[in-house]
Amino acid sequence: MRWDIGIDLGTQNVRVAELKRGPVMDAPAALAFREGKMSPICAGEIAQRLIGRTCEGVSVHYPLRDGVLENNFYAERLFHWIFQKSEGLKRHRHYGAIIACQPFSRPVQREALLNAALEAGAAEAMLVRSDVASALGAGLEIQGPEARLLVDVGAGKISATLFTFGRVAAYGYLPYGLNRIDERIQRIMRMDFGYRIGWSSAVEIKHTLGSAMPEKAPKDIIMHMTGISMAERLPMHFDVETQPVLDACEDVVKEIARMCTAVVDSAPEELSADLNDSGAVLAGAGASMTELDRRLGQALGIPCRVADAPATCAVRGLARIIEDPKPWSAMMQGRQARSVWR
Repeated sequence: MRWDIGIDLGTQNVRVAELKRGPVMDAPAALAFREGKMSPICAGEIAQRLIGRTCEGVSVHYPLRDGVLENNFYAERLFHWIFQKSEGLKRHRHYGAIIACQPFSRPVQREALLNAALEAGAAEAMLVRSDVASALGAGLEIQGPEARLLVDVGAGKISATLFTFGRVAAYGYLPYGLNRIDERIQRIMRMDFGYRIGWSSAVEIKHTLGSAMPEKAPKDIIMHMTGISMAERLPMHFDVETQPVLDACEDVVKEIARMCTAVVDSAPEELSADLNDSGAVLAGAGASMTELDRRLGQALGIPCRVADAPATCAVRGLARIIEDPKPWSAMMQGRQARSVWR
């Protein structure tokens, strides 16, 4: 089967690679629907801008939640939007799609994801482990005997995978991602300071003031924001200090370090020893969090670095897989084709 397109469907974003063209799309995985309508009124960046700004009868949805499929109808609509926008697929009547899927997703969720791709128009669909795609995109030589540790930090999921000989030697994950920090920042602003802020404002605060090493973060930075005063019921300007944001980040960062330590501890001794030389590599959009690589390096006692363009590692890996999928057949998680092509 010819694989024409690779799709990295994440909790917040979707990235697409095409055969012989490489990565071609990077957009929010958002869909806006009008009540009672089966087709979205918009998708991607335009739909994401509607979050917190929708009028009555309009809602914004994401197919995935915490890294796994939550609604197969939204996934089918999103895949249909991707296939329609793909220039490379317009020349083919029958095309195959490879989709990055979380290893911890349940079989029913994997089957629903495959069915969504087929209903959207693909002739055949196949799932590949998302950590394998990220490792390939990060430039790791996972087929060699030396152990390679990849830490994938995303908005909806966080995982650590130890590879050797093209196989998974140890694996661990958290059932949430850095979105948890956004939620905590919103709760702190509401309960401790009396202001309601939107999701995009919480993300901006996290990127500006958040850090994985609070003892080294500057404490005298103040960020000016706008929110709804719960006392006045009016929009007002207020100042955000660094310490509450560091507190929101700390619990999640501790869990990441604890999970990575458990993966290394559960691996065979010789593979763990290899990490003294090869170290760990961080991928995913959350890998660029300030000082996260240094914090994990201290927790594990090994070198730790952030991959080049970490947010796009998975889609770059998918571009390699659709060119030559045979070496990675053992990492496939499911495959399904139409009984009758149309």
